[in-house]
Formats: sequence, C-alpha cells, structure tokens
Amino acid sequence: MYVSLIFSTILVFYIHGGLAINCPKSPAKWCDNKNIAKACGVIEQCNKYVWKVRDMNDRVNLSIYYETLCPDCRQFITTQVWNAYQSILSIVNISFVPYGNAREIYRPETKLYQFYCQHGADECYGNMIHTCVIYLYPNTTDHLPFIYCTESTEGDVGTVAEQCAEKTTVDFDKVSACVQSRLGNQLQHVYAVQTDNLKPPHQYVPWVTVNGEHTEDMEQEAEKDLIGLICKTYKVI
Repeated sequence: MYVSLIFSTILVFYIHGGLAINCPKSPAKWCDNKNIAKACGVIEQCNKYVWKVRDMNDRVNLSIYYETLCPDCRQFITTQVWNAYQSILSIVNISFVPYGNAREIYRPETKLYQFYCQHGADECYGNMIHTCVIYLYPNTTDHLPFIYCTESTEGDVGTVAEQCAEKTTVDFDKVSACVQSRLGNQLQHVYAVQTDNLKPPHQYVPWVTVNGEHTEDMEQEAEKDLIGLICKTYKVI
C-alpha cells in the first residue's frame, strides 16, 4: 500500500541462488521480503516506509509505574531498565509513569490537584520533575538518561535534577516552569488516573506491565532479568 504511493511499476530480474526472481506486478507485494524488494529496485523505499514502521509496531511495550524516591524503584531503573535501554532499545518501547503510591485531592478553590506522596513532599517534587521532563522530551533517548541520572544520585531533589539536566539534553529552566504551572499539575493528574486505573490494581512499586498486562510471575522475572523477559515476549512477524 505504501509502495504504490511512491513509485510506479518496475519489472526487473534478480539472480539469487541460481534462480531468477521476478518483480511482482502488484506493488503491494514489493516489500514482502528483501529479495523481492531488490528485484523491484525498491529496497531503500521498503526499508523507510514499510519495514521500519512494521518494526516499531512489533516492539514490546514496557510500562514502569514508579515513584522517584522509592529505593526498589531506583534499583530497578538504574539496573534492569538502564541495561535494557542500552542493549535492546530497538525492540522495546519504554514508558515511565512517575506517580506510584501517591494520592491526590482536587482543591476547588485553586482548581488544582494536591498530591501526597509515600516519601513526602520531596518525592512529589521529584515525580513532578520527571513528569515534566517526559512531557517536554518525549523521546526515550532524551528523557531516560535524565531519569537514570536522578535515580542513581543521592541528594537534594532539586539540586540533583539541575545537575542531571546539565549532564543530559534537558533544559531545567523549562522543566521548572512546567513544574510550577497548571500544565504540570494536570500532567501529574493524568498519571494519577492512569495508575489508579490499572487492572489488576497496583499493590506496590515498581509495577511493570508488558503489552498492557501484569502478573506476579512477570514482575518477578522483570526484576531479575528484564532483558530476558522482553526478548522472550518479542515476536518477529
């Protein structure tokens, strides 16, 4: 379908293994495999418009529900998640949801949500910082190094965030403005709703879902060998 919009019918022959492969008359078949794409002279177009799109759709969807000052969350992110990011990012979409065991109360007088976090106000601040970084830098390669840096560094939440921003591609002034805005408040509320609507309901953090599903066996495997779990789940079509 994609190919037919890009180029007109080409008929060429490619010798492979002593056999001649004809280019199919139907453009819909030109990207069925690399040999056919070569025979049709469209391998570059197939790679750009078909195979890469297909690869993105076939990735494993990993979601991590966490809170920024939780020791177990920090351990999981800085070991299992970071190793997966460095090793197998090409087969996994990694999503972070920084809220965890927090709770929220809507304040009609301010029309804002007030958040209460398991590890206190500093954690709420850290959650909000991560929320804004993810929003401002939606690509995993842009926000995950910042998240890794903050989760692997002890110290004052704001100071650590500024230091990690300097080490990565993050503009902390923009993040700070987001944190203090109604937008930041609303973004955190979205994560609250997303977390509270988990099925089954989350009972602890970190809480992992793979392709939208969670089981105790899956959680235990993720915490011991996340790369193995993702590779086992990944299916090449």
